[in-house]
Amino acid sequence: MTIKYRYGKPIPERLLTLEEPGKPLLFDADRGLIVDVSAVCNVKAFVQGLKGKNEKEAEDAFAAFGRKVMEMTIGLADDRYLDRTGEMIEKVAQQTGISFPHRFERYVELSLIGYRPLDRWNIAKATTKELRLQLFACAVQKELKEAGIEFQGMPCKALCMASFGAAAGKTGDDLRMELEKTLPQDNVCEFAFFCT
Repeated sequence: MTIKYRYGKPIPERLLTLEEPGKPLLFDADRGLIVDVSAVCNVKAFVQGLKGKNEKEAEDAFAAFGRKVMEMTIGLADDRYLDRTGEMIEKVAQQTGISFPHRFERYVELSLIGYRPLDRWNIAKATTKELRLQLFACAVQKELKEAGIEFQGMPCKALCMASFGAAAGKTGDDLRMELEKTLPQDNVCEFAFFCT
């Protein structure tokens, strides 16, 4: 057994060191993830494919696209583009048994960065019981407007909910998900996630 020391004191084995001398550690998302996800999950091309669809057909297409985005993001984030943040989140979750919100939030943020890199969004609240995500600008809404596609309701909600559902499925978090505010009415889409 090798005992590691820091500042002349032994480091207990159960604690993690956040630095590895001589090895660069990236804590930020790799730009390659954005390139790879946005190349396959192109919002403009997806929206063009919605022309002529009724609301139910559009909702189904949105849901399928949302799942595709998240599944691709998870695959890339956990393999080719695994960064130090991802490693640490997983290690801490294993050591503490606390998954929510950090594991779920990581996938949600990376998916948004991946296929909608210019959107404006914010995490308004993050606790072990509740997470709140606010979207102030939405590439999907913008592309729908530019393409002249209008729906009575908000079938695009299915995209986000399916994407978030896929992330919760990956992390094993049992969540209640709600859309409490919408861009058309409140100038923000606010999603609330409650750990049940």
